[in-house]
Amino acid sequence: MKTLPIYIDEAGRGPLAGPMYVGLILPLSRLTKQEIQPFTDSKKLSEKKREEFFAQIQSFHQRRKLIAISTSVSHKEIDRYGMTNTLNLAISRGLRELLYQMFLYIKSQTKDALCSCDHFSLLMVDTLFQQKKRTYQQLNTILQHFNQDFQLNFHLYIDGNKDFRLSKTFSTLKITTIIDGDAKIKEIWMASILAKVSRDRVMSSLPEKYKKYNFPQHKGYGTLGHKTAIEEYGPSDIHRKLFLKKLFPNHQMQKELPKGF
Repeated sequence: MKTLPIYIDEAGRGPLAGPMYVGLILPLSRLTKQEIQPFTDSKKLSEKKREEFFAQIQSFHQRRKLIAISTSVSHKEIDRYGMTNTLNLAISRGLRELLYQMFLYIKSQTKDALCSCDHFSLLMVDTLFQQKKRTYQQLNTILQHFNQDFQLNFHLYIDGNKDFRLSKTFSTLKITTIIDGDAKIKEIWMASILAKVSRDRVMSSLPEKYKKYNFPQHKGYGTLGHKTAIEEYGPSDIHRKLFLKKLFPNHQMQKELPKGF
């Protein structure tokens, strides 16, 4: 059984508006010291520099040096399920997409394949991936096929000190949380860049009707200018009710995860 690492970080947990993004990185081959050395915590980089590194990560993905995935949850989902559940939701979405990319990589291998598998196993997993309805049960079944048929297991390394109930959701996964992981592990830094650039692009390209909130400048975070705009114009339809409790005192969230994602 071979265990592969997946590195995870998020962007947009704290803003008052907009989606939250998660980045996932799975190395397929060892990056050279020269390739990985420039990467650092995305919060300490200029926007231009983050864009450059984002493009470099995409280049690594296209060259099959790694699999790079970014996924999101909306402000509505954050309001409905709360932060812990929506982080579980976002990571689960990213994990499914990453596993699909991994599956395509396995199918493309020759005699030097990462793992051994027969045609029937490939067909079974492909059928699961092609199903339109995506559920936690289905994703657990896909993970079981990776374990039993492909002899592959996965170890999640998550920035921070919480696993967002993922260990309960996916019993076959090994999960390690790392405080300040984005300052310790280069691949987590990459995941941070993926998530932050993806989210910043969304917040900087919102329709004209949101112009009065100046989202391109603060990206939805609770700056003085942003809070002043909310006081003057009221909240928009992309503001998080969960984070504006004074304006939405009766807001309630659902404690359980949805069955599908």
